[in-house]
Amino acid sequence: MPASAGVPAAPGDPPLDAPLIVVTTSPRVAPGLLSLRVWDLLRARQVAAGPGHPQVDALAAEGIVVRVVPDATLDDVRALSPVAWLAAPGDHPTLRPRSVAGQPDGAVLVGSADLPGARLLDAVAVMDRLRSPGGCPWDAEQTHTSLMPYLLEEAYEAYQTLEDGDPDALRDELGDVLLQVLFHARIAAEDAGWSIDDVAKGLVDKLVRRHPHVFGAVSVEGAEHVQANWDAIKAAEAGGGSTVARVPLALPALSLATKVQKRAAKAGLPAGAVVAGLDPAAPAGALAAAAAALPSASDADRAAGELLWTAVAVCRSVGVDPEQALRGAARGHRDRLAEQETRTAAGSGGGAPSSLAAADLS
Repeated sequence: MPASAGVPAAPGDPPLDAPLIVVTTSPRVAPGLLSLRVWDLLRARQVAAGPGHPQVDALAAEGIVVRVVPDATLDDVRALSPVAWLAAPGDHPTLRPRSVAGQPDGAVLVGSADLPGARLLDAVAVMDRLRSPGGCPWDAEQTHTSLMPYLLEEAYEAYQTLEDGDPDALRDELGDVLLQVLFHARIAAEDAGWSIDDVAKGLVDKLVRRHPHVFGAVSVEGAEHVQANWDAIKAAEAGGGSTVARVPLALPALSLATKVQKRAAKAGLPAGAVVAGLDPAAPAGALAAAAAALPSASDADRAAGELLWTAVAVCRSVGVDPEQALRGAARGHRDRLAEQETRTAAGSGGGAPSSLAAADLS
């Protein structure tokens, strides 16, 4: 690493003449990848650290000898002044950066820092440890199949935090969703020949490929143009054929119906082909007409399915997401039912819950 001559201080950096300077480094950045200003500092004064510091070998390769001081306190290091102390998580509390920064003779200088997303490396390392010999027995015996319910459950719990408008809970639930991604990728690394790095690479490649207006020379006129380009690129990647047939069948029923109908509309299919007899100009009466035209209750499953299919089309015709609409209604009914049940149990709401009528819930 070549020396730097008089590297100017960045905004907020301390002067290099403080008797005691604590240098912080990131364990997620390779040893020796330090700022030029820190290299200047380390060449200009004595350097000390606790035993086993990861920067010792990298500095030794550049001719910088690090004095190892076991169990050092602030006073121990002060006695070496002027000195640069390489901070580590296991340091004595008096030597931690926040403590030293408050001392009149101390300063803190950042040698290397995490890039955005660096903590994902920690998450990958923890997952590897859990699945490795000597890790967690429960984690070690999981398979793609055994984890399937958790993937859906965690996604729905994250969805609920969005409905609740709770950003702190969303952060936690997104962590649980991320765990499922890491878990499945770690299992695949053992038996399918691909890893979390392949997942990330595939995602990056896809995002770059489907955003030619950002990473290429394509011009767009707005969000609708972006969506049209996305759909065209996605269809080309799939090799053509029916876009409706590519709708994932694992979606919840209302979401599946909505997705199929949206794909049909994008494909240019007329409304009458999607729902027989549906007049898109008069959506309000379409559901009642469809219900009246249903066959007898002898074919109840098919009749109910057709009614729900038509309900989805009616919702879409007035710009309503049926999944969200039904979830909102269900949540409202849940809250009212729970409140009535609580009042009944407390003796202030009338008879037994089994005697509740719809009017009791309004």
